[in-house]
Amino acid sequence: MSQTTPPPPPSASALRQLCRIADQATLATIAHDHKQVTDGWPVTSMVVPVIDIDGTPLLLISDLADHTRHIRADNRVSLLFSPTPFAQSQHQQTGAIQTDSARLTLFGKAVADPDPHTRARYLRERPDAGQYADFADFAFYRIAVDAIYWVGGFGKQRRLKGDQFIVPDCHPLVTGHDGIVSHMNTDHLDAIADIVAHFTSHDPAVGWKMHSIDCDGMVLACHNPEQPPIRIDFARTIHSPGEARDILVEMCKKSRA
Repeated sequence: MSQTTPPPPPSASALRQLCRIADQATLATIAHDHKQVTDGWPVTSMVVPVIDIDGTPLLLISDLADHTRHIRADNRVSLLFSPTPFAQSQHQQTGAIQTDSARLTLFGKAVADPDPHTRARYLRERPDAGQYADFADFAFYRIAVDAIYWVGGFGKQRRLKGDQFIVPDCHPLVTGHDGIVSHMNTDHLDAIADIVAHFTSHDPAVGWKMHSIDCDGMVLACHNPEQPPIRIDFARTIHSPGEARDILVEMCKKSRA
């Protein structure tokens, strides 16, 4: 009797992609001075994370929130990501995750991060947060990842250490990000349209521009308010503007072949 070979576990990049397309996440903190439960009680809340270029989750949270008080007393947290079917439909996926039930728990430590890059990265992906990002009681936090645990359905699991999940040595891509986006949108809108036509089912003629790029892929947006941004994953992880150029050239050539 023949047996079906199970598919390989998802790559680290595919797991990061699952986090990148999630519209929200569940944050678990350890209660401290909570009005309803004793200290040490696990407490959950909904947050809106942004995933940084290297895969690190970023948060913008208020000092007035219970979870921020908990973090200041004990900064160990968990984040549960489980993208909705709609979020997945806006994502051209190249990884191994192909189920609506996939979810990922990230374990780490929340650290306040006033770096201008963190602010810029968060507001680029969540521009509505600009309405309150500069309020005195709001601050940005970075989650230093210790480990992740992925479940893709019955019998489908994977565990990684933090240094296996977060992409190292990608500072050149961070500092070169805005230049890449500007160059593509100034000189290569035709290439972006060709990539959209080949790698997605979306209309390439609506004026797509590069919104952002990261180690795992890029986000494209257009001026049509009824058309949400789309994400296109790369076939491999990149670390620098040179590697970004190489993979975009490859995608463009493939789309025109």
